[in-house]
Amino acid sequence: MTQSLDVSVVVESYNLAEGTSAVERFRLALAAASRMLAVFGAGELLVTDAAGDPAVAELLDREFPRARLVDARGLGYDEAKYKAAVEAASKYVVFLDGDCVPNDQWLRAHLEALRAGAHATTGVTRYDGGWRSAVESILDFGFMFPPRARWVDCYGSNNSGFRRDTLIATPPPQGPMRCTCYAHARELKRRGTPVRLVPDAKTRHEPQPLVAERYRQGFDTIASCWIDTSLPEARLLRLGVAAAPLFYARAVVNDWRRLLQSRRELGLASWQAVVSLPLFPLLRLIDLAGMVRALAPGGRASGVGLKAAAK
Repeated sequence: MTQSLDVSVVVESYNLAEGTSAVERFRLALAAASRMLAVFGAGELLVTDAAGDPAVAELLDREFPRARLVDARGLGYDEAKYKAAVEAASKYVVFLDGDCVPNDQWLRAHLEALRAGAHATTGVTRYDGGWRSAVESILDFGFMFPPRARWVDCYGSNNSGFRRDTLIATPPPQGPMRCTCYAHARELKRRGTPVRLVPDAKTRHEPQPLVAERYRQGFDTIASCWIDTSLPEARLLRLGVAAAPLFYARAVVNDWRRLLQSRRELGLASWQAVVSLPLFPLLRLIDLAGMVRALAPGGRASGVGLKAAAK
C-alpha cells in the first residue's frame, strides 16, 4: 500500500467485545480521536472489530463515517492491533483503546516524539476516579510512573505509537497472555528502536474488575518470563512455585517506590500516599495467586486457555 498520510489512529473495540466496556465509553474514545485528527489533517481513523458486532459498524456509519473498519474477527488483542497497522496507510500508527479517553495533547505529544526520531512511544494512563484509582493505576501501569520523558522497557498498548515500518518489521511476539507489550518493548530495545515515554500523552482508563485484573496480571508476570527468557527475573523460574513470593515482593517494593515518587501527579496528598502503602501488599496477594497458578505444574497450558477465553 502506498503511504500518503501522516498518521493512522487505531481505536480497538476488543474491550467492547469482551463486555468490559460500555458503548458510550467507546463513543467518547472515537470522538476524541476524530477531533484530534481533524486538527492534524493528514490522518485516518481505523477501528478494529474483534467480534463482528453489527453495532460497531452501525455506530461508525451513523456518527463517524470517515472511520475505516478493520475486520479482526477471531484475532486476539495484540493480533487485532497488528492487523490494523498492516492495513494502515500512514507513516505513524497511534493506538487508543476503546475504554480510554485521551487528553487534548495526546496525539500531538505522540507525533512530536515520533517525528523527533523515536520509533515507539507510550503515554501515561490512569484510571478514572480518586484515591482508589490512583492505587490501581500504580498496580497496573506502574512502569509509567513517575511520568517523565525517558526510555522505558514496556509500553501501554492502550496508549502507544509506532513508526509503522518499525512495527511491521518487529511484530508483537506470540505467547500465552492477552498482551505481550513487555516482551515486545524489550525486543524493540534490542534492535535499537526502544520505547520513549511521552508524559504529555495522557489517557483516562475505564476501571477494570479488580480481582480478575489482578489475577491476570499476576499470571502474566510469570508468562512474560516464558516469552522472554532473557529477563533477569526469568532465572527464578527454576525455583518453581517457590519463586512466587520473590516475584510478589519485587512487585510490592516497586509499587511503594513508584507511589512515593508520583503522588503529586496522581493527585494524592502526603498522608494519602502513606496510608496507601499497606494496600499494595494486600492487593498484590491476588497477583500472587495468579503467579502460583502460572508456576504450578500445567500452568503454561492454563495460560493458553485464559488467552482463548479472552478472545
